[in-house]
This record gives sequence, C-alpha cells and structure tokens, in this order.
Amino acid sequence: MNTITRDIMTSFRPENLSSEGNNRQDKEGANALNSMMALMSGKAADMVACHPLMTQTLEESCQAMDITGLNYLTGRHVLEKELHPNKPVVGTETFPADIVRLWDIVKNNDHVLGDYTWTGYDYLGEAGCGTFYYDGTQNFNGAFPDRVAYIGDINLIGYRRPISYLREIVYGLRKEPYVAVERVDKYGLPHSQTPWMWKDNVASWTWPGYEGKPANVDVYSEAAEVELFLNGMSLGRKPAGEANGFIAGYEITYEPGELLAVSYTAGQETGRFSLRTAREDVVLSVECETQTLAAGGEDLAFITAKLTDTDGTDNLFAQRDIKVTVEGAGTLQGFGSAGPRALGSYDDNIWKTFDGYVMAVIRAETTPGTINVRFEAEGCESKEVCIEVA
Repeated sequence: MNTITRDIMTSFRPENLSSEGNNRQDKEGANALNSMMALMSGKAADMVACHPLMTQTLEESCQAMDITGLNYLTGRHVLEKELHPNKPVVGTETFPADIVRLWDIVKNNDHVLGDYTWTGYDYLGEAGCGTFYYDGTQNFNGAFPDRVAYIGDINLIGYRRPISYLREIVYGLRKEPYVAVERVDKYGLPHSQTPWMWKDNVASWTWPGYEGKPANVDVYSEAAEVELFLNGMSLGRKPAGEANGFIAGYEITYEPGELLAVSYTAGQETGRFSLRTAREDVVLSVECETQTLAAGGEDLAFITAKLTDTDGTDNLFAQRDIKVTVEGAGTLQGFGSAGPRALGSYDDNIWKTFDGYVMAVIRAETTPGTINVRFEAEGCESKEVCIEVA
C-alpha cells in the first residue's frame, strides 16, 4: 500500500470520523477531509473503495440498512454484490465527471439501483470546490472572492452547463450531438482540478481576439461516429458513442463563423448541432416567460437579461454592467449572475454579466397592478418588461 492510500484509509477508521474531528477548522477538520476527497478518483480511488479497511468500516452500517448507499465509492458497487448478494446498492453521492463509468456500472449490474450526482444544481457554499483557477490558487482554500461551489450541471441562475448534455446523452435521453468548447482564452494554461470539476467549457464559438489560436472542441454523441465542420470544411470524422466515452475531441484553430457537428450511425446521419460566432454588435436582450403574477406577495417572475448580436446569437464573451429598475406593483427580490467569483450583493440592482447572462427575480406585491422592469447596459438599447399583477 502506498503512502497516500494508507493515509486515506487511516482517515476512514471509525475513531477518525467523529463529529468533533469533522468540526475542527485545522488540518484534521473538514478542509482536510475535502482535500483528501480530491484524491478519490481513478485507480487510487478504486483501491480505497475496495480495501479491507473500508469494508470493515462500512460493515456495521451495511448490515443495518435495507439498501447500501455509497458516497464517492463507485469502484465498490460491484464488490458489494459479492459481500451482500441480496442487498441492493445506490450511489447516494458521486462526482459529476464520473458519469460515463458510473452509468456503465448501473446498466450492467442489476443490484445497483441508480445514482445521485453531487450536484445537479449549483449552490452557495463550499465555495471554490469547482472553480477553475489559473493563477496557482488551490481549491478548498476559501480564496476571495469565491462564493459558489460551481459544480452543478445547472448553474446558479438555472441554465444548463455542458456536462448536463453529456449526462443526458449517457442516459440515452438525447440523440442529437452537442458541442462544447474549452475556453479559448485559457487554452494551454495549467489550472486546478478536483474530481467534482469537469471541463472549463461552454457552448460558444465567439472568441474575438483569438483568431488563429488553437481551440479544444468536444463533440458529445451517442452515435458511433461524428464529423466536425468549420465554415463548411470537414475537420474529419472520429469515433464517438459509448465505446469512446460518448466524446470525440478535436484540437482546431479558432476561426469565426459556424462550427457544425454531425453524428452518424451505420453511415446514416442521426443528428446535428451548430454554434455560430456572434457579430461585433452587442445587443441587450431579455427573456421572461411569465406575463402575469398573482397578487398576494408570493408570486415570482424570473427575467433573464443577456448579451446577443442583432441576429439573436448569444455572446458569452462580451461583458456589460447591467442595471435593473423595478416600478409599480412589484419589488426586486434578487439580481445577479452565475459567476462563481462575482463581487456584489444579490440585493444590488447593478450586476456584471457572467458568460453573457444575469437574472432578475421580481416579487409581486399584495395588490393588483402593473410591474415595469427596465434593463440598461452601456452601449445598448434599454429593454423593458411589463408584468400584470392580478
């Protein structure tokens, strides 16, 4: 047993898992536990998961439960069938980036009921767990101005991140391919990494100033093969599908225009997905699905303000400070972005966009009337939303 494995297993001994130990704020407390968990991936993690000391530690709990729930012990799921033949297993907490391997285990072992990832929706707290640092900062160190865990499939204002589309494909729920681009402005830069983190990527092909620079592009697909096109020119076909982790990776050169992925099974096209470069003009756009709220002081409207071009193509690269003003029969309940290191309060009425977006939450007052919500950004035409309170 190597030193790292031995130290990890020692930390799992019952006498080292007391509530007192977990509440300590020194190297033996929760920060140390989280740092240790950052090592829990790959072959080392499987060695820990299946180690006799782990079995010894878990046995009493396993015997007491009808179903064995395992956190971050994917490598143990199959072993549990041998140890407890009549007891089902569920992954009660697993790493987001472990979904391809985990779901293969679920599908091929009928004693495994399924899985819960940590986590579906991003949240305030455990700040910096999934932040991509490019300056040498290490995760779990509480580095200012961290505020968000930044490990959710869905970001803080309710929009899906690329890993959620990979998960959808792995589950067999999506036939169309999906394209995710690692941030071109961060290409080649070393960064921090924990098992909760996937990739620092977005569905965007707008990177002004990086023309001619290299770019890493992933095509997610359940199909056997995918082909990537840049401005109509094929960049080649590559295998994808389950046998290849549902991902085909390309390293290409950034050139504005259209990036198109086409998927094929048995030589027949099964789907396509494209990204377009936003034009230089930056437009403030708003989206609000709610046109009416109920009076009473409890109904909420969620309004997205985002940056696009005149054609409506999202511009995730541009940044603007956006101001919101609310008048009439409603109040501003909260305002902000999904940025993991954003400054400011969610009570403020001015916020900088993160990946092109901010969101305002408007609460209806107790009496009927009209709510007028106005958004302003420098260099952009202002936009207004009217909501009736009845």
